Amino acid sequence: MDTVSTFGRAALLALVLLGGGACEPLDAREYTPAEDSITLGVIETRIPRRTGFAARLAAQEINLAGGVLGRRVEIIVAQDRLCDADHSPEVVRGLLERGGVAIIPATCSAATRSSLDVVAPEAANVVLVAPTSSSATLTGLPNFYRTIANDEQQAPLLADEVRRQGVDNAALVHVDDIYGIGLANGFERRFTQLGGRILARVAHPTGKTTGFTDEVQRIYAAGKPQAIVIMGFSVGAAGLSRDLAASADISGVRFFASEAVFGPGFLTSADATVAQGMQGLVPTAPLDDPNWLRFVASYEAATGETFDIEDAGRLQRTYDAVYLLALAMAKGGAATTEAIRDNIIAVSGTRNAVGTPVNVGEFASALELLRAGQEVNYEGASGPLDLDENGEPFRGTYLLWRIDGGQFVFDKALRFP
Repeated sequence: MDTVSTFGRAALLALVLLGGGACEPLDAREYTPAEDSITLGVIETRIPRRTGFAARLAAQEINLAGGVLGRRVEIIVAQDRLCDADHSPEVVRGLLERGGVAIIPATCSAATRSSLDVVAPEAANVVLVAPTSSSATLTGLPNFYRTIANDEQQAPLLADEVRRQGVDNAALVHVDDIYGIGLANGFERRFTQLGGRILARVAHPTGKTTGFTDEVQRIYAAGKPQAIVIMGFSVGAAGLSRDLAASADISGVRFFASEAVFGPGFLTSADATVAQGMQGLVPTAPLDDPNWLRFVASYEAATGETFDIEDAGRLQRTYDAVYLLALAMAKGGAATTEAIRDNIIAVSGTRNAVGTPVNVGEFASALELLRAGQEVNYEGASGPLDLDENGEPFRGTYLLWRIDGGQFVFDKALRFP
């Protein structure tokens, strides 16, 4: 079992040294990229700087290997409002005005969906590669790719686990957007197929963080559930937990949650009684995966920060998004949307895992293979990243997390497909 404090520092140091030297410290300041650079835009939603740092780490490694088509890759970063679908298009437009040839969008699926209207083929015709937007409603949309699996992978896995633990009935509470609705639908479908019963299904506004007394009453309207499954975001889930503890009988109730609850915002403000023993899934490579270890070691060396496990999936997948974009442009011979669209699935390895494996930090090796006319199969910090025909991971891993004594710990890995 892994905990936040047990990363194996010696193994990390050995791996980063084997990788050919440490990177220079990353710069948190904003800047204007050189005119001949290839500019990628990154939208940060939570924890300022870290998403941008993950992207800049990838760009730094790519540039040390010679860049893409002899040009430097530069990262520009913009901040949006948490999950604000009305604000995200404005942020995307700003990045496009600054020369972004592709965008790594905001955290939430609803915000990413509104951003897609800005970059659609009939509009700006720019690709988005999302590291965290997991709603299945985004699958197959034009100019959209992602390094996170869609929620039709997560929801059944979570339902399988809840049912395996002997839960016969459950209440669902979810944010009322394409992320929460999709997860709840997938969970309910699988849970009932397995013989479970949904006692209540309660939605609440995406941005709501306090005042959940009405939702608590609706959760219990049909009786006390054996389990409550929360499909929302960390701060809202924390507010719900406080009202559950204050106004409901939670004795013996089991608590489960989706991956977006996994984060410091929940740990620091949730009711301790509700949090203790809560379980959920988070999409990330196993914590003993060599590529994961290389990424963490490089990130810590470049930022001077201790890597927080709560950042795991988001930062890995941002780093991987930059690598896939760069490899696609290198293979396509141009820094254009067409080159990215035509090649990004191929450089991931495709669902058939075609090509020579290229690991974290091996961009120079990838360039040599591409120049020789060979196929590459990028093996990412977040997992194998074999994109299917819709441009999203065909295989990967979710870790089952549990809260114990105010910390996230991990019990096992659940793989898909």
